[in-house]
Amino acid sequence: MFSALRLFIARPARCLNAPAPACTICRYTTRSARSILDDDSIPVDLSEDNDAVDGVRSTNPRRNPSSEKTPSTWQVHRSAIKESFPDGWNPPRKLSREAMEGLRQLNRVDPETFTTPVLAERFRVSPEAVRRILKSRWTPPVERRAKLLKKEADAKAEFLSLRALKERMETRRVMESRMDMREARRMDAFELDDGEEEIETQPDEGDAPHRAPVRGVHARDRLTFQ
Repeated sequence: MFSALRLFIARPARCLNAPAPACTICRYTTRSARSILDDDSIPVDLSEDNDAVDGVRSTNPRRNPSSEKTPSTWQVHRSAIKESFPDGWNPPRKLSREAMEGLRQLNRVDPETFTTPVLAERFRVSPEAVRRILKSRWTPPVERRAKLLKKEADAKAEFLSLRALKERMETRRVMESRMDMREARRMDAFELDDGEEEIETQPDEGDAPHRAPVRGVHARDRLTFQ
């Protein structure tokens, strides 16, 4: 009895310590895995992969042009531009950078009032030029902007100095004209007094009557009708 029990206890230990048979590994191996392992000794051609890595052949497919037609609005606009400007865009009158910035500022402040036709009439340019200016987003660099501000300040100072000089010249001319008028009135009054004294002098007896020199009519002359 003890011998049978001893054999029963030793049998599971022997099964656990024994290696698994080869059939258990093959049972869980798939057919594709077995084929890969079987073909391990056959060389594989990797030239296509090398070409893709080296950039000899592009991996992206060649793209064909779109079959969609160009929108009709762009075609109409392009034909109108070519008809209006056959030699290209070259406006006869060009605005300065300051004028362009002022035009954009007006449209930005009140776009409903300062529309494209209104701005074209105010700045005396074509509506196409106004559209191009509003569409442009070019801004001058910091150095260029500083030069523009300095130029604007110099132009403003020169304008104010010229206006002050013109006002001084106009004031001087008016004062000189007033002085000339006063001098002319004074001379006329002096001549009038001399004429009255000559008329009032009585001639002596036996002498010919003395007549005053003939002169023009003055505003202060007293005319009497007999």
